[in-house]
Amino acid sequence: MICQRQLVEFQRFSGKIHGLQTEIIAISADNALEMNKTTRELGIRYLLISDPKKRIIKDFGVLHPREGIARPATVIIDKSGVVRYVHVGKYPSDRPSVQQVMQALAFL
Repeated sequence: MICQRQLVEFQRFSGKIHGLQTEIIAISADNALEMNKTTRELGIRYLLISDPKKRIIKDFGVLHPREGIARPATVIIDKSGVVRYVHVGKYPSDRPSVQQVMQALAFL
């Protein structure tokens, strides 16, 4: 799955990302049991939030209106709670690379 590849990619670079004083949080519509299984299988050590009712997904405005699924999205929120970077994909593989996210972080 494309989203799992991105989760693993962020895990690989988590040390560098944390070095930029940044936390990684992933949100998925999967239920908690599935999310915990994925976390263990992929070796993810950052926070993954289960949102099966899609409340957070709706709050961020990334629920696909016709499909009822979350669009792939990457959001950077600064320490003050201000959104500084948003990428909402038009299709499942439309995601920024970790390097692109790190470049955006470097400007904060």
